[in-house]
Amino acid sequence: MSLALGAGRLRLVRRLLTECVVLSLGGGVLGFFLAFWLVRLVSAFRPPVDFPLAFDLEMDARVLLFTFLVSLSAGILFGLLPALRVTRVGPRAALSDELSGESAGRWSKGGGLVVFQVALSLVLLVGSGLMMRGLSRAQAIELGFDPESAVEVSFDLTLQGYEESRGRELQREILERLRALPGVAAAGIADFVPVDLHFSRTRIFVEGEPVPQRLNEAPITFFSRISPGYLSAMSTLVVAGRDFTDTDDESALPVALVSEALATRFWPGEDPLGKRLSLRKPDAPRVEVVGVVADSKYAGLNEQPQPFVYVPIRQSYSGTTTVIVRGDSDPGRLLPSIRAEVQRVDPAIAVFAARVLAERLSLPLFPARIVATLLGAFAVLSLSLAAIGIYGVMSQMVSRRRREIGIRVALGARREDVLRLAMRAGMAPSLLGVLVGAGAAMVLTRWMTSLLFGVSPRDPWTFAATAGLLLLVAALSCFAPARSAATASPMVSLRSE
Repeated sequence: MSLALGAGRLRLVRRLLTECVVLSLGGGVLGFFLAFWLVRLVSAFRPPVDFPLAFDLEMDARVLLFTFLVSLSAGILFGLLPALRVTRVGPRAALSDELSGESAGRWSKGGGLVVFQVALSLVLLVGSGLMMRGLSRAQAIELGFDPESAVEVSFDLTLQGYEESRGRELQREILERLRALPGVAAAGIADFVPVDLHFSRTRIFVEGEPVPQRLNEAPITFFSRISPGYLSAMSTLVVAGRDFTDTDDESALPVALVSEALATRFWPGEDPLGKRLSLRKPDAPRVEVVGVVADSKYAGLNEQPQPFVYVPIRQSYSGTTTVIVRGDSDPGRLLPSIRAEVQRVDPAIAVFAARVLAERLSLPLFPARIVATLLGAFAVLSLSLAAIGIYGVMSQMVSRRRREIGIRVALGARREDVLRLAMRAGMAPSLLGVLVGAGAAMVLTRWMTSLLFGVSPRDPWTFAATAGLLLLVAALSCFAPARSAATASPMVSLRSE
């Protein structure tokens, strides 16, 4: 109509672009305030680590300028092409509504956007679903130790200036006091406890095996110094041989416990008891294997069984001390008593970690939970945008084909047929988007393997559930415009044209 009244194409394009830019700037303002709220939320978050860690996020003028430029660019980019396409039509075609004959072409262009939105939504939904399933499966992973009914208290005697003789005396006295507490079933000390930010590893040289020409080519094993009672406190099984005892001190022959993985690797089909090995360097004193311990998770929950060597802390002193105490009931109630006993031994000992042992699992699960939260948030946002896009394209299609629909009904088409026709037109690009998104997800989820626990990155149940959810949302988005087309009076539709 404006073209017929003499309006120039440039003027119409400018007016349409102004509308798009105003809408995009409005969205940018809302997005800025949403980001401001999210920044405050993230800044208040504290990761599950023993040292203070904060996120220094600040909203300044640069962020505001960036938001403005992105919003302005989005308005121009996504408004220019439609404006040029609409104003390319001649006045006669617009007045005679010859555009209705192009409805299929225009629907296909809108359908391309729907395909992209649905595909992106499916990729994010699959990623989020895999993370959620992995987190739920993580609770059932066999750890090799039992974190329930146990607590840990950590301190470092070396950093606090205690000499070795005084450190040994403090460790012995603390263990004696803790084992005497009511409700304590077992207590032990280790300088490295599984599933932590830090871990200890060393080179291993097995007696009878050739020494590599380069020492850095020697096999590596996890390594920890422990006291008698530690394995009982962790509920880690000794599957062969014996545990350490109080007689395994600096005056006794050096001994060691090894994990099942290490025994299988170096002595397959043989009895590992009595075998000897050296740690760190080939000429170090040999230690004799006196027991085999069940495999545990040491560095992460996704790892395969790893070689591990335990040595008595009384034969190889370490001031880095983590006390594990297993109680008969609620472990949390033991923590105040444990702290008090440590302070009674020496008030100068600074305890830097005192928690229920099960809280240790929150650290390896932390990256997966963050990724799951982010993917879930983006998946919900993308799903909402896809639903809005499908609804908008369907409404536009119904509006442009109103005359055709009116003629079909006037010629005897049943309303069920019109509803089916509209739903088929709306669901076709959605189904294509699901297929495209499934293919993309099959490729992209391979990079998530390290964050998944007991779940395949191509888990068919996750793919099927997310695809079904997306198609359900698409069907609901299509239903309202399709029902409007099916229930419209043919006389009203023809008269409006």
